[in-house]
Amino acid sequence: MPVETRPLPPQTVDGLRPPRSGFPYFAHADRFPFDAGTTQYSAVNAWWLADACLLVYGDKIFIEDAFGRSPLPNQSWQLAWLGTGEDNRGMVLSRHEAIVVVFRGTRLDVHSPFDAAEIVLINQDDLWTNSQFLPTMHKGGGRVHSGFLQAFAEVSTCLSDIVNTKRPGQHLYLTGHSLGAALATLAAAHIGPPHVHGLYTYGSPRVGDAAFVEGLSAVSHFRIVYGEDWVATVPPELLGYAHAGILLRVPGGTTHDFWTDLVNSTGDLLAALNVMAEQLRVTVGELPFRISGLVDHAPICYATLLWNALLASSRKRQD
Repeated sequence: MPVETRPLPPQTVDGLRPPRSGFPYFAHADRFPFDAGTTQYSAVNAWWLADACLLVYGDKIFIEDAFGRSPLPNQSWQLAWLGTGEDNRGMVLSRHEAIVVVFRGTRLDVHSPFDAAEIVLINQDDLWTNSQFLPTMHKGGGRVHSGFLQAFAEVSTCLSDIVNTKRPGQHLYLTGHSLGAALATLAAAHIGPPHVHGLYTYGSPRVGDAAFVEGLSAVSHFRIVYGEDWVATVPPELLGYAHAGILLRVPGGTTHDFWTDLVNSTGDLLAALNVMAEQLRVTVGELPFRISGLVDHAPICYATLLWNALLASSRKRQD
């Protein structure tokens, strides 16, 4: 497979829906292997973990197939689950020098064309979790989003079991996109900063208040945000929430204007519906979706643009 930049996916429901069938997960990881030893920001690790956060949205069969086709098995990486593969709350990638716990974000069980038009994939349980904005006390200090904390409680025992199997010299990394980013942040607080080698979050909402954030100050945490990603703006600061980690903006992509996006999306949507009516078929996946705050939250945008950024930086060093 040639080493080249990748275009952003089409701004349609199927184009932005995770996981993406046919996406080259971890392609060229043999050329750009995961760097388990650094606590500094790594463009390689940012891309690698973004691919993992996109892949984890799949079901057990999808993930196992994509993992098996990737270079990772030849690099001695092993795949396991946070809980079980059938009830996928996350996956665990491990080899001799690292354990990477990847928390799954929100996704949607599609029941109708209206449901399928949602670009941030939210199933009923996750929607209920995300709607509980009121903060509650956290045992490590400060206050956190009660819904996120309840969701984390469902996987905390599994996480502790994984951490307890960590061998001496094996570094622990935590990562996630959207709700998965919130759970990864809570996992860092649960495990304790001295035991977390790196935390990379993508499109993360605010998880707790300033006191909670202060308790995570020792964690090597990189909070990556693309464009106008709206999830990075909630829950609101007026409720006492604050962001953790070092903010890093994803380079590349396109510049958005909300009102222009809205007008264009409305026109494109009407045109697509007219075509469907003429052809007497419903192709929900082809519906355009251009509202920047939602489009920019799609995990495939993070994986695509962070790969492009890595390749650009690599070529610049070679020049």
